[in-house]
Amino acid sequence: MIKSIKIVLLFLVVSVLSFFLLNELFPLDTKRLFKPRSTLVYDRNHKLLRVHLSEDGFLRMPLERSEITKEMKQALLSYEDKYFYEHLGVNPFSVVRALWFNLRNRHLIGASTLTMQLARMMHRKPRTLRNKCIELFMALQLEYSYSKESILTLYLNNAPYGGNVEGFASASFVYFGVDVDALSVAQVAYLVSIPKNPNLNTPKVLNRVESLKKKVLLSMYNNHNITQEVYSRAKREKLSPKRRDLPHFAPHLSRKFKAGGRVHTSIELQLQQRVQTLVSQRVKALKKLQIYNGSAIVIDNKTMKILAYVGSQGFEDKQHGGQIDGLMALFSPGSTLKPFVYAKALEKGLITPLKKLYDLPLYMGGYKPLNYSKRFLGEVTAKEALQFSLNIPAVELERLLEEASLYSVLKNADIKSINRSKGYYGLSLTLGGCGITLKNIAELFAMLANGGVYSKASYLLEERDIKAKKVLSKEASYLVSKMLVDAPRDAFSSSWEYMKDVPSVAFKTGTSAHAKDLLCVGYTPEYTVAVWYGNFNRTKSKKREGKNAKRMTGLEAASPTLHAIFKLLQPKEHFKKPKGVVSKKICQDVIQVGECKSQVKDEVIEGVKLHTSCKLLRAEVLVKMLEEGMVNSMSALQNHTCYKEWKQYNPLISNPVDKQTYLQNRLLPQYLKKISLQCFSFEDNATIYWLIDNESPFRSISGEKYYRYFSQGRHQINCLDQGAKMRSVTIEVEEL
Repeated sequence: MIKSIKIVLLFLVVSVLSFFLLNELFPLDTKRLFKPRSTLVYDRNHKLLRVHLSEDGFLRMPLERSEITKEMKQALLSYEDKYFYEHLGVNPFSVVRALWFNLRNRHLIGASTLTMQLARMMHRKPRTLRNKCIELFMALQLEYSYSKESILTLYLNNAPYGGNVEGFASASFVYFGVDVDALSVAQVAYLVSIPKNPNLNTPKVLNRVESLKKKVLLSMYNNHNITQEVYSRAKREKLSPKRRDLPHFAPHLSRKFKAGGRVHTSIELQLQQRVQTLVSQRVKALKKLQIYNGSAIVIDNKTMKILAYVGSQGFEDKQHGGQIDGLMALFSPGSTLKPFVYAKALEKGLITPLKKLYDLPLYMGGYKPLNYSKRFLGEVTAKEALQFSLNIPAVELERLLEEASLYSVLKNADIKSINRSKGYYGLSLTLGGCGITLKNIAELFAMLANGGVYSKASYLLEERDIKAKKVLSKEASYLVSKMLVDAPRDAFSSSWEYMKDVPSVAFKTGTSAHAKDLLCVGYTPEYTVAVWYGNFNRTKSKKREGKNAKRMTGLEAASPTLHAIFKLLQPKEHFKKPKGVVSKKICQDVIQVGECKSQVKDEVIEGVKLHTSCKLLRAEVLVKMLEEGMVNSMSALQNHTCYKEWKQYNPLISNPVDKQTYLQNRLLPQYLKKISLQCFSFEDNATIYWLIDNESPFRSISGEKYYRYFSQGRHQINCLDQGAKMRSVTIEVEEL
């Protein structure tokens, strides 16, 4: 007896020592247990947006230990290994039983424990005696290296479920379309049965599905894991498993994540789908004008989280570059940047909302901006100039702001695409003369909603390190917002139906040259929405049919979508006036000469003194004042602090227009083909001299019209004042 005990002890000692020796020589390859995972991209409510296959092409959805339900564990252990917690990886009683049964029967049974099955999953080699021995040894290694709960979790993550589907969570989603915590007992039972023979047990034949389900349920019932009532109900439950397509929502955003594991985004799936539908439908309607692409973004201003990220009209629209991310592509912002010029002008005291500006032709160093309508309105308030998106006042203010200009706003906000010197962009920056992304545009307008504090918008739900920077004052942000909210709504005929029930939406439209970019950006205290339509390949849109037909504008193309989105969002809050904004009487006059001719009550920034730059009264404005009788002559301005500066202006030739071609009928007599000449001097002495081509000069009076015939060809016309300052224009005359 003692000898037998010694032999057994010796055998055990040798076995243990042999195990440790072999374990050192052939360590467990744990990498095979932790294979590359699929990437799961969720929305803010834990709904799946996208599932990317693992880098080796498998669907492996991760299952954490805490996610394993009681039903999953009971079904698995009762069906596969009811002594799992008692053995050390190998169940000797099961081995003996299997050997005895297999020797006596043609139908073979296995003796693999759940741990041994996990070992087999690591290599998936043919079932030979040698491989079986290796499997037994690896099972012991697994038991030595991991806890029982870890082994159970590893099994559920590595179990084969047919084709490229691995893991219980993957099978739950692909066959039933739900997470594991939403599975019924019947569904759990069926899924547990598949790894026995994954190619045969996958849901191809429903009769087999029911048979497998009932087999596992019976084992659960026999092992007292479920009650008679649960067992009966689960048996009656009809299952309809099938291979489902993987979700493909927010494709432009979700393709950014492919590192494996779970990614929780800030996207709201229902809103994402509705915005995508709105953009797709609008592009469908715009195709007749050869506009094929559209993008939109929705930001929660309080958190700067992105709620909807629509990169194009359709990811599958390969014909029109649907896979291009329109939110990150560079485009011309058109007039959408003008509000930031007005915000800086408010901060610097150049304007108040009701302060008047002149909308008159402007020519500066070869740059000659025009309004979209090609017309000029003359005297307008700053509020009207912004609401009607007039180009000249915006460019004028940008010029007067000097270093505190729009360029400084964009650089302070760290807009990466603004990577050249200020001189490179010049004044055209105000009218969209740069490349910028729709995401950046939306972030800039969210800054106005957030009182001048700029932050980058994030699409990661748990991202906390969002750097904020004060770029504008909250007072200027509020005043600009109020100016944009008060825009005349009767101008928005096509989108009025979306706007009438939505309060306090401040918005700005933009249209780039040749209508390549059609934009509308709007915001409330709660949300910012930006919408773009155009063509990713930068082709022009088509003009509408009819006489004097024009191309679409940002207002017409994009504002209906923007306001439809706001109707979905249902914002509640209104813009709140900061304490630093006060009501005060101001002089509206562009230039105050003597007593103020127009005083009004306006909202101003407390402590900011309203002042008018001498440069505001450029030559064109002075001429306007002279023509309208606001001043009789330059001498009437001699007491003004800017008088000496204005006197230095070169004379202004108001007619003929520089670089203009004048067409004449050759059959008419010369006296009917004369062209008007008019030049204004800013000297006290009103005498001027005309020098035309190589002819002798002749004298005239400032502002006086003179008519002269010009022969066919090119002519240079010069106007010289008493201070020897000169202005020149060149014209072409053609006779037809």
